[in-house]
Amino acid sequence: MTPRIRTDAAQKSNEVKQLLAFLLAANVLAPSGILQSPTAFERKNVTVLGIVEAVSVRSIPGGFVTQFALCDSRCLNVIEFKKPNFAIGQSLTVAGTFHTIFSSGIIQARNVIIVSQP
Repeated sequence: MTPRIRTDAAQKSNEVKQLLAFLLAANVLAPSGILQSPTAFERKNVTVLGIVEAVSVRSIPGGFVTQFALCDSRCLNVIEFKKPNFAIGQSLTVAGTFHTIFSSGIIQARNVIIVSQP
């Protein structure tokens, strides 16, 4: 019998399943879990684990605003008011308040976790 070689897609699928099992056990959510029913999490404190993608940093009066995508099979926006201390592709856990729509001055986003306010 020839051993079966796992494809990258199958391996990634297994990794996502393992990640979701860990998240359920630890009361940590995945981005896709929130996005299945975003209104259920509106203005609630959440802790989310995902992979960092698409980081944007802007200077604002008094500091910085960092916006990035936190992803598993789907992505949430994350906004925090400081310079990032992480890299694209890194696994990251964030805690903050979830908003289906957030608007404050020049900052506007949908399906976003606000980690901190200025």
